[in-house]
Amino acid sequence: MACLGRPGYRGWAAASLVLVVVLALAACTESVAGRAMRATDRSSGVPTSAKPARARDLLLQDGDRAPFGQVTQSRVGDSYFTSAVPPECSAALLFKGSPLRPDGSSDHAEAAYNVTGLLPYAESVDVYTNVLNVHDVVWNGFRDVSHCRGDAVGVSPAGRSTPMRLRYFATLSDGVLVWTMSNPRWTCDYGLAVVPHAVLVLSACGFKPGFPMAEWASKRRAQLDSQV
Repeated sequence: MACLGRPGYRGWAAASLVLVVVLALAACTESVAGRAMRATDRSSGVPTSAKPARARDLLLQDGDRAPFGQVTQSRVGDSYFTSAVPPECSAALLFKGSPLRPDGSSDHAEAAYNVTGLLPYAESVDVYTNVLNVHDVVWNGFRDVSHCRGDAVGVSPAGRSTPMRLRYFATLSDGVLVWTMSNPRWTCDYGLAVVPHAVLVLSACGFKPGFPMAEWASKRRAQLDSQV
């Protein structure tokens, strides 16, 4: 079940007897289903004077801890999907080039992480100068992921995956979307964590289900929110 946030309000007080309230209304733009494309710009269009954080600094760093232990960064390799069949499953399957990320980012970074004997894990982050509408990015992601019905095949430079299905998707906390794609032999848990100036995509795949993506994505969002 999706948990919808509440739109925010901003106000300022002028000289002693005059109060002017400005309500900023964010536009909601529909994304195009069924195509492996980047999401339309879902920012509020409000620029900020603060210097944006570097995307690479927002990723997990060498020695940081994740649910599976300490991590070491590595390159995102050729096993990560770059397209999906059918195309309407792109939002649900793609980590690299995920169409869930709004256009217009000022910086992007991604990394895979070496975890001895355990699941492949990766993160990508986009930083935005304009303020994102967090509710819209998450809700549109929820809708786009839900378009994947039936068998889906991920295509990577290393080859094609066996068919997978969308088993679960939910927004269990503000600014976070999680979902699971799996088949009897392989499970991929995904997360989307959104704050006003950044979007983080998470991917954890392995032979066994049960990665705590909901809790981990919420924790990573809180960390991200403190950094940008």
